[in-house]
Amino acid sequence: MSRFFATARLRVAPEFAPSVWVATNTISAGADRQSYGMAQKAKLEEANKDAWSTTKVWPSASIGNSFEVANPRLTSKIIDVQDAERPTMVPSLALAERRIKGLTTYNPSSWSRELSKYNLTGKYPNLVKGITQGFILGIPAITKTYTPRNHISIDIHHDHYMENIDKEFRFGRYLGPYSRSEVEAVIGPFQSSPLSLVPKEGKPNKFRAVHDFSHPHNPAISPPSINSDINASNYPCTWGTFETVCLVIARLPSGSRASVRDVAAAYRTIPAHQSQWPGLVVRLKGKDSYAINTNNNFGLASAGGVYGQLADAGVDLFRAEGIGPISKWVDDHVFFSIRRSHLALYNASRARWRQEIKENGGRIHDGSRIWYCGKVMPNGKHEEFDEDCFAQLQVVSNTTTCDPADQEYCYNGEDIDAISSRLGIGWEPSKTIPFGSSFPYLGFIWSLKDHTVTVPERKKVKYLAAIEKWERNPTHPLLEVQQLHGKLLHVTLVVPAGRAYLTTLEAMLGVFHNRPFVPRTPPRETADDLRWWKALLQQQTISRPIPKPTPIIDVNAYSDASSGVGIAITVGKYWRAWRLVPGWKSEGRDIGWAEAIGFEFLVTHVVRNSTTGAHIKVYGDNMGVVEGWWSGRSRNKQVNCIFRRVHSLLQQHNGTIHTRYVPSKQNPADPPSRGIYPNSSLLLPSIPIPTDIAQYVIDFDNPVIHTGNDV
Repeated sequence: MSRFFATARLRVAPEFAPSVWVATNTISAGADRQSYGMAQKAKLEEANKDAWSTTKVWPSASIGNSFEVANPRLTSKIIDVQDAERPTMVPSLALAERRIKGLTTYNPSSWSRELSKYNLTGKYPNLVKGITQGFILGIPAITKTYTPRNHISIDIHHDHYMENIDKEFRFGRYLGPYSRSEVEAVIGPFQSSPLSLVPKEGKPNKFRAVHDFSHPHNPAISPPSINSDINASNYPCTWGTFETVCLVIARLPSGSRASVRDVAAAYRTIPAHQSQWPGLVVRLKGKDSYAINTNNNFGLASAGGVYGQLADAGVDLFRAEGIGPISKWVDDHVFFSIRRSHLALYNASRARWRQEIKENGGRIHDGSRIWYCGKVMPNGKHEEFDEDCFAQLQVVSNTTTCDPADQEYCYNGEDIDAISSRLGIGWEPSKTIPFGSSFPYLGFIWSLKDHTVTVPERKKVKYLAAIEKWERNPTHPLLEVQQLHGKLLHVTLVVPAGRAYLTTLEAMLGVFHNRPFVPRTPPRETADDLRWWKALLQQQTISRPIPKPTPIIDVNAYSDASSGVGIAITVGKYWRAWRLVPGWKSEGRDIGWAEAIGFEFLVTHVVRNSTTGAHIKVYGDNMGVVEGWWSGRSRNKQVNCIFRRVHSLLQQHNGTIHTRYVPSKQNPADPPSRGIYPNSSLLLPSIPIPTDIAQYVIDFDNPVIHTGNDV
């Protein structure tokens, strides 16, 4: 049998694998192989006395599983060591206990019992051990102590720094304070990561403590950062993505409702295995003062995945109890509840989806994400589930005790609370959204009644402020580019046309190379793009229908272009063609531009001759155009301008275009694009040529006007 812990100086790097959550714990060779309660404390201390030094103990530090402490008082003088009397020197029993019993809100015996009851132990084999003894976070063995300075923000916002440190010590997640030599005597060489305070956007005078586990950012500097050794793909979990939740909502029976829950301090509820502590040490203010952080931490490359795996097990247990559907994004959970009258039919659908998932590849591990592959949808993509639909939903609520408004539904908030209480899942009360037809999730407002998804007002205000802040500075470091790009990219889930107005920011993301902190000047067209975004964000409402699997109309619509002759489209047996005016190939216009013009002409015709809201398939033989449209934008400036016009046209008609590639030899638009025209009786109606390109493109039967710039 392995040992619970060896001496602190015997530190071996654990082996990591995608399915590994916790390391095998060790116990000293002379210790009894029994459970360790208070009666064993003397044996533990004696067996490890050579590994421990006499250290300072935080007076109110918690040892055990509770996050509360008997005496939560903390004064700044205890932290500010330079101005304080040194605390009493006593043996660090807190560390001894923490090594064998991680600090967490979760009840390991309940998790063990519930996982076994529903045959989920095999799916989460190391979960209970992780809850009890700590999870592996991917932090390797540290061989040399490295303690870089914290960010100046903790001095600027001293009171907020003190408030954060006070909270961490009160809840027992930080142990100490210790000197460097005392930390090394307890856990060996260690590495701290710079701590900073970052303002919470939209929350005045509120700050988030951020540990930069990616410091140092230059890989040539030794030692490497903590994150440089962590592969997030080794810690995959499910994510309730925009597409996944859209699919769930599209299949909900009428009258369904939803409630949102947010796990309180989610990452911090995850205990870290003792082998991980050397990479989690926190450098405190004051001379030679450190805290040993014993819990998972925001900023680690693996933090979301390690927590997410426990959250996956949690939602599986809810499902096994008959509660669902459920989706989650990190610690945000959305619980959908259907009417009892729809239960039998909905469960029949779940059984069918489960079988389809089995037939289409089942569980997919894609980077740091786990998803379940369903059947192919009309748009050619596979359905993406965040569960395998293993459990049937049930009527959980007791109609004799629940509120009258809840009686027609399968479960309510009290049923969620009952299961949560058993497992030790703590929800943040201020973020709980009761059951209703509208709910916030992923930064949007979703309406189950209207089947719309909307950008909330506070997001519009926040993003407008971010643009205005950007405009006040002529140059920007990489982080500022990433932040603004990320905000606006988020909106494109509701306004896909916005993707064509992010190309300048995306180009700027690629110019920093290994100098991310050196401010750069944005591309010239960035200001124009941001004006478009400002106009959008000032609209009264930004929303769209919640996307759902929709039949796609195939009218045999094709486009093609020939650089030597012109452009053509065909729809069935009908056709239309245009000639390229000599001199067209300039200012970045190339064959890709000509192909994109053909795509624009084709879309113009089919949407004007289709019903509002139609999904239409079109074909082309230029991969740059076909695949570029999949992302809604092109790196080619001229092609991207065409895509913007197409987006505008589709918004007017509420249409959706799906592009597909066809080899040139199989493209019926190829001959007319090269001047081989079919019978004129099959001509399609005339299509207006946009003013922007009128000097470069004319109808096939108009004379070609030669310019001095013939190519």
